[in-house]
Amino acid sequence: MRIVWIIDNKFRELYGLYDLRKKLLEHKIKLYFFHIPVWKTAIDLVNPNIVVVPNLAKSSCAPIVNYASKKNINILMHSSEGLFYADKVQKDKYPIYLIKKVSKILAWSKLDAKFLIKKGFKKKVIISGNLKFSKKNFIKTKKNNRKVKVIGIPTHSRIISGTGISKENIPLRIRQYMENNEVERIGYLKFEIEYIQTLLKIFKKINKNFQIVIKVSPFEDKKIYEETFPEFKIYKGENMRDFLKDIDLVLNVFSSTTIDALKYNIPVISITKLINWDETVKKDKNRGPLGKNGPGTLSIQPKNIAELKKYLKKNKEELINICKKKNFLKKADNLAYSGGTLKILTNLFLDYQKKVSPKFFNYFFLFKYIAVTIRQILFRRKRRKQLYNFWDAQDRKLLKSFKL
Repeated sequence: MRIVWIIDNKFRELYGLYDLRKKLLEHKIKLYFFHIPVWKTAIDLVNPNIVVVPNLAKSSCAPIVNYASKKNINILMHSSEGLFYADKVQKDKYPIYLIKKVSKILAWSKLDAKFLIKKGFKKKVIISGNLKFSKKNFIKTKKNNRKVKVIGIPTHSRIISGTGISKENIPLRIRQYMENNEVERIGYLKFEIEYIQTLLKIFKKINKNFQIVIKVSPFEDKKIYEETFPEFKIYKGENMRDFLKDIDLVLNVFSSTTIDALKYNIPVISITKLINWDETVKKDKNRGPLGKNGPGTLSIQPKNIAELKKYLKKNKEELINICKKKNFLKKADNLAYSGGTLKILTNLFLDYQKKVSPKFFNYFFLFKYIAVTIRQILFRRKRRKQLYNFWDAQDRKLLKSFKL
C-alpha cells in the first residue's frame, strides 16, 4: 500500500513523520511526502491508495480532495494547525461539502472533533492527536526549583518582518485590505508594530537580569531580528523542542507555543494585556486577545510591566504551580491530546491495508513530475522556504531531526 502525505509547512508538520514512515515500512506500507504545489503530478506518479491533506482550503487542498475523490482514492484530513475551536473557526476549517468526500478526519482532540460530531460526522472522526504533541516529545530534562535565568520569546510578526513579504509595498497591502473591507487585517498589522514596541519597553526594564533567546517564526527573516536585537541570542534552528530545552520561561502573546511549553512543564507569561490592541482585533473573539478559547488563555497575564517583573522574580516551580492551579496543563491537553498518536495512525493505516487493492507506480508521469518541480524551483519561489522536497538533503535531515 502507498500513501501520499501532503505537506503545507515543513517546520510545523514534520514532527514524528520520520517515525511513522519507518513504522509503516515494517508492514510494507510506503509513505511519501510532497508539498502542495506538486500535488497533482505526485498523485499521478505514486498512484496511492490514500492521500492525507493538511487543510481543506479552497486555495490549497480543496482541489486535491476533488481530484482524489474522482479517482476513488481514500482521503484523510489531518490539520496542519489547530488549537482554536470556536464554531466559526471550525466552520471555515471543515467545509461540509468537502468533509463528505473525506474518508476520515484525524482530530487533534475531543474539542477539535466536537464540531464534526455535531454536524453528523461521528463515524468519520478519529481522535488521533498530533505527532508534534506526542508524550515522547515532552521528556522533562530540567529541574524546576531554580530562578528564571533564560527567557524564550517566540515572535509574532509577519508582514513587517517576513522573508520577501517585508520587501513588498505595505501601503499597497493596506489599501487592498481597505478596499476588500478587511479592516481586521489592518488591526493585526498595527499589532505587529505594537508588539515590537512592547518588547522594547520590556527589554529596557528586564534585559540586564536575564538572558533573552528569540525564536523567529519560519515565516520571518532571522536577519531582521539579528539587526534589530543584536544584544540578544537569536535561536538558529527550527525545532521547537530544542528551543524549549534551553529556556526557563516563555514570554508569549497567543501562539501555539504556549501548548508546547506547558507540555514541557515550562511556565508561560503572556504580554497580551501590555499591548495596545486595535478595536477591530478586540472584536475577534475566535482568535483575538479577548477570546475565551485557544492557547492564549493558558498563560499568566500581568497587567503591567511592574507586575511582570514580580512574576519574573519567582522561580520556575512557583510559576508552574500557578499554571497548575489555574488548570492550564489539563486544558492544554484538552486542546491538543498527548498520547499514543503514532500507534493510532499506524493501526489506522494497517486497517486500510486489509481493505485496499494493490497499486503500482505510474512511471509515465515521472518526467512530468520532474518538469513541474523544476518550474516550481525556477519560477514560483513564493513560500519556497517552508516547502518540503524529499530529494533535498537538508529537508531529509530536517525530517530526521523532528523524529520522536
